[in-house]
Amino acid sequence: MSGIQQTQLYCLADPTYYETPARLPDEKTRYPLDAAPPPEGWRRVRGGLWTSLLPEGRELAEQGWKIHVSTVPEEAEATLRDTARICLAHGVPFKFLRSEQALLLMSDKYMARSGAGKFLTLYPPDETVFLRVLDELTHALAGRRGPYILSDLRIGDAPVYVRYGAFVARWCLDADGERVHALRHPSGDLVPDERGVVFRVPPWVTVPEMLRPHLAARAATGDTTFPYTVTESLQFSNAGGIYLARHRETGRRVVLREARPHCGLDAVGHDAVTRLHREHRALTTLAGLDCVPEVYGVRSVWEHHFLIEEHIEGATLLEEIVARFALLHGSGTDAELATYTAWVDSVTERLTQALAAIHARGLRFGDLHPSNVIIRPDGRVVLIDFEYATALDDQDTPVAGAPGLQAPTGTPGAEADAYALWATWLSMLMPLMEMAGHDRAKALTLERWARRRYGLASDAGPLRPPALRAAESRFGGESEIAELLDGPAPDWAELRARLLAGIHAGATPERTDRLFPGDPAAFATGGIDVAHGAAGVLYALHRVGAPVEPAWTDWLADAARRRDPAAPGGLYDGLPGTAVVLSLLGRREEGRELFERATAAPPSASADLRSGRAGIALAALRLAWPAGEGGAAPDPDAKADQGLVDLAVRTADDLDRLVRGESVPGLAAPASAGLLLGLSGAALLHLELHALTGEDRFLRAAGRALEREAGHCVTMPGGTVQVKDGRRHFLYLDQGSGGVALVAQAYLARRPAPALSALLPGVRQGCVLEFVREPGLFTGRAGLMATAGQLSPRGRTEPDVLASARNLSWHLIAQKDRLLVPGSRLRRCSADLATGAAGLLLALHFLSGGTGGTGGTGGTGGTGGTGGTPGLLELLTLG
Repeated sequence: MSGIQQTQLYCLADPTYYETPARLPDEKTRYPLDAAPPPEGWRRVRGGLWTSLLPEGRELAEQGWKIHVSTVPEEAEATLRDTARICLAHGVPFKFLRSEQALLLMSDKYMARSGAGKFLTLYPPDETVFLRVLDELTHALAGRRGPYILSDLRIGDAPVYVRYGAFVARWCLDADGERVHALRHPSGDLVPDERGVVFRVPPWVTVPEMLRPHLAARAATGDTTFPYTVTESLQFSNAGGIYLARHRETGRRVVLREARPHCGLDAVGHDAVTRLHREHRALTTLAGLDCVPEVYGVRSVWEHHFLIEEHIEGATLLEEIVARFALLHGSGTDAELATYTAWVDSVTERLTQALAAIHARGLRFGDLHPSNVIIRPDGRVVLIDFEYATALDDQDTPVAGAPGLQAPTGTPGAEADAYALWATWLSMLMPLMEMAGHDRAKALTLERWARRRYGLASDAGPLRPPALRAAESRFGGESEIAELLDGPAPDWAELRARLLAGIHAGATPERTDRLFPGDPAAFATGGIDVAHGAAGVLYALHRVGAPVEPAWTDWLADAARRRDPAAPGGLYDGLPGTAVVLSLLGRREEGRELFERATAAPPSASADLRSGRAGIALAALRLAWPAGEGGAAPDPDAKADQGLVDLAVRTADDLDRLVRGESVPGLAAPASAGLLLGLSGAALLHLELHALTGEDRFLRAAGRALEREAGHCVTMPGGTVQVKDGRRHFLYLDQGSGGVALVAQAYLARRPAPALSALLPGVRQGCVLEFVREPGLFTGRAGLMATAGQLSPRGRTEPDVLASARNLSWHLIAQKDRLLVPGSRLRRCSADLATGAAGLLLALHFLSGGTGGTGGTGGTGGTGGTGGTPGLLELLTLG
């Protein structure tokens, strides 16, 4: 599942926080089988959006031929009833989506297409039962409707599909070192269970004779008369794909927009095919307009429908914004801003004209946002994706749009387009419109900031939509945020108090899957880890001197014991980091026990600090000394646990061999650079061992690792130094030059290195860039401004650092006496260390020198583990 699809999935159940879809409030649409008592001899198990019925006293087979049944909402209850009857009669375990709402959501356009249509999954205990049940099922469900399941083989004309795969959770590493679902090979080894969008059979599995006609029918699908050859895939979704193609005879380039029947359901239950034909009608009505693609017709190939339309040369408006955005490219001079705003004005004028032309033909567009606008090479605009283009007076078809750019529900056609035009104009000036999805008043903050920064007249841009009047009346909360951040310095104490209030308000100690709301990744780690789970939040509270509820520490210890010891994770995503935090909180023995469980598993193949061996070795050093009184920093004069120190030394030696180009079995070098995801973590480990032992070899090893990290850094046209990764460039702490610079600074305190010294000013310059998309610690403003403060020779609160802090007003959300922080992708709020409130709290504590807390955070560049007051590097690495 892609990052965007995962984000969408975890936005379903709660409007404020990322939440597991299992907590979707769908009680009113639950299927009767979900609520009825299980039949005698069967038990019910719930997990996520799925409900399972399993025979008592019998475990699932490990793997085999599984059966999937798809459906459409109007037939789902009958299909579930008929399928359950057959399963119960044959003793076949099965699971089903628990409600109509769950079915609609999992069939949404933006869900993963590999799982599209899966409504029921059956787990026959052997091949004989599989074939018997399959035969009964295809007869019982013949003629029923459902999406085609791309990963499976369809059986006859029923919505019944099969594939060979794992029944129970088994895991292994794939070719890229990623942990994936596994099958057991006849040799006994675990191998990846490939779950893509193409039907595959493991090479050692014989296809049953009964399936062979269906396999032949599948191979015979297609249309040899279709005159287009696909040359490039542009986009995939649950609804279908978008392809660039060429006519085989004329050579004309076209775009093919694919729609799969019963897939990609929208808010009113329309599928992709319905929307594709709506788009065809709209383009036909708008034929001849310069601002819409020419349409060449609709064609069905097998069961898929294709809209054939003109290929428009150019880039999307979103791509143009990224390439031109004045607050990222250049120095932000008045002349540069004037050039950019002139371009924004020209695009806005052309979009206004385009919408007027569409409205003149009696239609609304209904889906205006930067990805649905193409800018031709000569500057003319073309609107694409007319799936929601209907009559201006249509009351039934909802408008679409990107997060934060949609008009309020019920806004009439032309007015809805006008709202989207205003929001698109603002997103060109401030591409943060996701924030308006939290509160439309946030759009007014962005607009006021943009008008001031770009020097815009009060009447510049489209008229502010009437739909924003309600937001104007709620602007008080936005003013409060501005007051906290304005002035000679931010109100550090009040910011701290409100962030703490927000963290406390989000705590859910009654739950077992998470203690604090954070990034969706926390649900995969049991909610315990440092980056996204409870360990990171409690660590931040402890570091800033805020009380840590004993019940919260108990929760963390209990949840950590439930973590699968076969997948212990690393310093930031697993048991080693959690062990360090528990030790800091006074639970040293429990921390040591967790660390021993973690190191009993096979060693990580990663060398980095986040998940890999550098981080695990650093955790060993953090645990090697008895904790101080009340969980205070370890006493470096106390006797160390030599076994833990030896582990760190062995790991450091392996990492140095890797850096020097030697082969280290089972260990791979990171592909990029940064504190968490590069070799800077290895350099930090070497520095700590040098501080501990005084051995010069560790300092030399740190220099070699940093030299390799510096090889990933490039100087950008504006003078900033960033890590280059393909076509992208990064300044951040996890991956980027900011994290590299922090470790380089610590190294330079011990030994001169002109090449490394030369990087630091450019990194610091980048860390105070005006525009930052996200507010978090690892990949956002909190981390960058703290890094700038750490690298500042004249102190942490230089004017440009304070200016960066003031721009937190773009992101912070006021809620009563609390401040909430949007997490990754800005769609929902987070309290975690990596992306949310805990990380911002830690960064502000560092910059303020501990104002409002119980202890200061002086110092500028030690490496932790040796006492003293910590600098930023120590705070980030649990030092």
